[in-house]
Amino acid sequence: MPAYSLFIHSTGTTPALWANVPPAIYAGTTPLFPANLGYAPLPPVPRGVPVTADDDARQLAEQIPADATSLRIFGHSYGGLVAMKLARLVTVPVESLFLLEPVLFGALGAVVDRHPDAAPEVQFFHDSPLFLNDAVGGTAPWLELFIDYWNRPGSWARMPAEMQAAQLAVGWKMYQEVRSVALDPTPFAAWRLPMPLTLAWGEKTTASAKAMIAELAEANPHARLLPLPGVNHMAIAVKPGVVWAAMTAAD
Repeated sequence: MPAYSLFIHSTGTTPALWANVPPAIYAGTTPLFPANLGYAPLPPVPRGVPVTADDDARQLAEQIPADATSLRIFGHSYGGLVAMKLARLVTVPVESLFLLEPVLFGALGAVVDRHPDAAPEVQFFHDSPLFLNDAVGGTAPWLELFIDYWNRPGSWARMPAEMQAAQLAVGWKMYQEVRSVALDPTPFAAWRLPMPLTLAWGEKTTASAKAMIAELAEANPHARLLPLPGVNHMAIAVKPGVVWAAMTAAD
């Protein structure tokens, strides 16, 4: 009975984000590491072409082997939102869903009064003169805002030139992903997911990321909550060992 584990990467990363995930995490299944639209080996998304998380979920559904009898889905950040959409789209049974800091800024904006510490971040995503501006989306100034937000001020400037070039090459798609999570109006209450669900977050992550986890946990009281000590939103890229250890210990 062919069982698969599908790992969905986040904005600005690639399937390599999950490259070193320990086999113990997907034991008994065959791992799949597909690329989201616009990332190699898929062709880039031309500037001006709109793409949404629904588009990514549809193209990932097409990559699930026809012989699949069950599926486990893992997603980080934007990949977490795509994972939730994919779980509702596929016909193969989804045995479990693992979400590491899924981003739902559109939903959070509707309930931000419940999370006043996250209000400045929600306002930043919606009201910045650059952030949802098609003319500059995906350009170097936009990437600086985005990367510094999820890491720390000066992160973009400290990047080696070749890394900046790699981000610029997928900049438009990154911008489309941010638009999708910022403008998707689906409320948290609509994300009641019937399968076993794990919600993971970094201890040092942003206020908005913690608020989104809290709202999803309220909508899914059956969810297993998995805090990751001492790390931020990009833990899986910079301190993957912490993530793998927590995931393995929780299983």
